[in-house]
Amino acid sequence: MFVLMAAAEVAPYARTGGLGDVLGALPRFLKRRGVDVAIVMPGYRCVRRGDVAWEPTEWDVQVPISDRWVSAPVWRTEMRDGVPVYAIVADQYFDRAELYGEGGQAYTDNAERFAFFSRAVLDFVGALGVPDILHVHDWHAALVPAFLRADSARYPWGSSVRTVLTIHNLAYQGSFWPLDWHLLCLDHRYFSFDAFEAWGNINYLKAGIMFADWLTTVSPTYAREIQRPEYGCGLDGALRYRSARLTGILNGVDYEEWDPSSDPALPRPFRVDDLGGRVAAKASVQREFGWAADPNTPLLGTVSRLVAEKGTGLLADIVPELLRRGVQLAVLGTGNPQWERTWAELASRYRDRVGVALRFDETLAKRMYGGCDLFLMPSQFEPCGLAQMYAMRYGAVPVVHATGGLEDSVIDADEHPDAGTGFKFRPWTADRFLEAIDRALRAYHEAARWQGIVQRAMRADFSWSRSAAQYHDLYTRALGAEPSA
Repeated sequence: MFVLMAAAEVAPYARTGGLGDVLGALPRFLKRRGVDVAIVMPGYRCVRRGDVAWEPTEWDVQVPISDRWVSAPVWRTEMRDGVPVYAIVADQYFDRAELYGEGGQAYTDNAERFAFFSRAVLDFVGALGVPDILHVHDWHAALVPAFLRADSARYPWGSSVRTVLTIHNLAYQGSFWPLDWHLLCLDHRYFSFDAFEAWGNINYLKAGIMFADWLTTVSPTYAREIQRPEYGCGLDGALRYRSARLTGILNGVDYEEWDPSSDPALPRPFRVDDLGGRVAAKASVQREFGWAADPNTPLLGTVSRLVAEKGTGLLADIVPELLRRGVQLAVLGTGNPQWERTWAELASRYRDRVGVALRFDETLAKRMYGGCDLFLMPSQFEPCGLAQMYAMRYGAVPVVHATGGLEDSVIDADEHPDAGTGFKFRPWTADRFLEAIDRALRAYHEAARWQGIVQRAMRADFSWSRSAAQYHDLYTRALGAEPSA
C-alpha cells in the first residue's frame, strides 16, 4: 500500500501547532506497519534555511493557475524511519517570513498559494507514481481531492486512487471571495452549495469535504460535535451529509520524544514507579518564576496559545478566586496581544503567585509538564489537543473542559475512582471550571489517592502506534469502497 500525504506543515521542517506534529509522527508509525509513505509540503523559507539537508530532484511540477502555467522544482529529504519528504519550491509563493501571514494578517494571496500547492501535489504524482491513498490535511491541501474529481480529465489516473481528508481544526477553512474563482481553472458550475461554495464564498475545506472519499477528524467526540451547529463553523450541514464516511481518530504522542525517564529538558529523570524527579522539576518551575521552591504548595500550569478559544479568558476571570486556594499558577504561551497584556498585568499584580512567560519555550514547557501538579486546559473547543497527553505522560493531572479530544483522552477521577486520570467540567463556565479545580485540589491533599491518579495518567496509552493502526484500517476500508464522486 502506497500512501502519499500532503500538508502545509510537517515537523520539524515547518510547524505552527498540532498539524505539524501529526505529520512529523503519523507517517513514521505507518511506515513501521509496512505502509509505504511519502509526504509533500510547501518549500517555505524556513524549510530551506533550516538545519536539514535538502537535495534537488530531477522533477519539476507545472500546473495551471488562472490563465497561465506555473512551474517549480521539487526538493527531497528524509525524516526518521526513512520516510521521504518532498518540498515544492515556488519562491513566489513560499519564500516568506511566515507560513500563512504576518502581523496578525493573512497573506492576501493565500487563495492562489494553496490552489497552486494542491495542483502541484497532483502534478507531482505523475513523477512519483500513483498512490493507493492520497491523504490530505486541512484546508491548505483540501483542493487535492476536489481537483482530482472535478477536473478528472486532467488526471486520468485518479479513478484508482482513494482520497482521505483529515480536518485538524474546522475553524480554519480557507474561505475566499468569489472573484478568486479564476485561479482554480474549473467550470463555474462547481461554484455551488454541493461543491466549492459556502455562505457566498469559495471554501477550500468545504470542497474537500464534498469531494474526498473519506473524512477524518482528530478525535471521535470532535467528529460528532462538528455535525452540530454550535461546533460546525457553518459547515455542519455538509458534514452531516457526509457523515457515513466521517470518523474520528485520536491523535497520538511520540513516546520516544516525550519520555520523562530520558528527557534532557528535565532537571532529573523520573518514571511512573519513581516520581522523585517530579519534585526537582516542580522546584525548577517555581524558581523560573521567581518563587522559592516549595513542594507543598499546589502548582497549577498551562501551556497554550493565548486566544479566546483556548479558554484564556475563562482562566483569567477566575485568577483572584483561584489564588484564595493557596496555589501558584504558571502560564507559558503567546497569542492575541490583548490576552498577552491581560496576563502580564495579572503577573504584575500577583507576582508572588502568578508567573507568566510570554514566549515559545519547549524546554520550559517540558519542565512544566514534569513539575506542575495540575495542568489546566479550559478550551472552549478542542479538536484533539496534545498538551493534555503530554501532561499526563509527565505526571501533571489535567483539568479540562469535556469537549473534543479532551473528552476522549481524560477520565474523570470522581466519576471513575478506579480509572480516573484527571478532572473534567461541563458546561463551559467559570463556576464549573473552578469547581473542577476544587475537586482536583481535594484529591491532591489525599496523598495515596493522588499518587494513584498520577500513575494512571502516566500509564495511559496515547501512542502513535495505536493511532497508526486505526488509519491503516481506514485506508484498507477506503480501497474496498467506491469513490465519493
